[in-house]
Amino acid sequence: MRKNSSLILIVTILVLTANISFGQYHLVMTYGSNITAQKWKTRTDFPKEEISDDWDNDYYLSSLSYNNNLWTVISSKTSDYSLQSWRTRVDFPKDEITELWDAGYAITELTYGNNVWALVMSKGSSYSGQKWSTTTEFPKDKIKEYWDEGRSIIKLAYGQGKWALVGSKTDDITLQRWRTSETFPTEEIEENLALGYSITQLEYLNDRWVLVLSKYTDNRSQQLITSESFPKEEIRKHWESDYYITSVGHQEIESEIEPEIAEPEPTTETTKPYSAPENSTNPRITGVWNGTSLGDAEDVEITFEDNNVITIISGDEVMGGENFEIEDIPAGLSYELNMDVVPHQIDIVFTMFNVEFSRIKGIFEFSGKNEIMMLLSDDPEADRPKGFISKSGTETFKLKKTSSK
Repeated sequence: MRKNSSLILIVTILVLTANISFGQYHLVMTYGSNITAQKWKTRTDFPKEEISDDWDNDYYLSSLSYNNNLWTVISSKTSDYSLQSWRTRVDFPKDEITELWDAGYAITELTYGNNVWALVMSKGSSYSGQKWSTTTEFPKDKIKEYWDEGRSIIKLAYGQGKWALVGSKTDDITLQRWRTSETFPTEEIEENLALGYSITQLEYLNDRWVLVLSKYTDNRSQQLITSESFPKEEIRKHWESDYYITSVGHQEIESEIEPEIAEPEPTTETTKPYSAPENSTNPRITGVWNGTSLGDAEDVEITFEDNNVITIISGDEVMGGENFEIEDIPAGLSYELNMDVVPHQIDIVFTMFNVEFSRIKGIFEFSGKNEIMMLLSDDPEADRPKGFISKSGTETFKLKKTSSK
């Protein structure tokens, strides 16, 4: 591997800077909406094919957000919509909004993530007489203006240095409030739920929590789920009681860890020990693989254990394996596989004190019975490579299995 771009150098830099990001999801589950069934998915790329499949099975987009470097899509079976259309644009999609308004659609979702605006518009909703506006400051004056005109807040979004506000006339909402807070607004939520308000939107935008509360014409009981990872088990339990996801929020929490601390403090309740997901390895890949980095023809040895631990040896440098440390700081290196897609996907996950703080994304394919081609991004912030084309910012490996586990 090239010395100035190797995985070993990358993880060393990441650890020594010691800016580790954790996060918390906050999901609003609602009872009493018009939803009868629901699906959720998280994807690195915008999930256009999955959305199309959901439409084919009578599921409509009911929530769309970009959290934790992933698109989070909630699709629901609901009587609220009869037809939908979506657009993603680098610039704010004002022309697309006008085009779909003219075709009888209304804005039902708007968000910004991964450098694009994502717009969802639907037919069959209760919305009419919609307006939108963008401002560099939080649009409190525009919200009041919309309220004075008889419009309710449908969506607040933030991207490219500006706030976007969507207002609409609707018979479903009789009264609204909004709050912004640098910390999670627990007290405001509890106080207003007790007063008969329901959460319409709860998202972390532009370094603050944005909370929109509404009084609906029907009774909507709500529960809040807070979790360090996407709370799939809790969601299933709430589905069994006819509670469905109506809002998804996520806040990244940064924690600075000083490398010279010999005995680190225990992780707080805002972190969760890393564990690989089920079925994230495969017997075909476990073992010792030897080969070269094609960029500089340097020898490399990679060992994939069946417990998801990975060891990478390049020259005299060793990264990963059991009891792995960097500068006396406990660290870990593991791998996760997704064999359900082609090319197959691999993530190399970095942990400190058993908490994930970064991952490198890649792809691989079996080129023979005991041979693989693997392409990894050099930068943990980079997107997953699309195909086996070596270019700046990626590293390609050709490996042959020399020993099975």
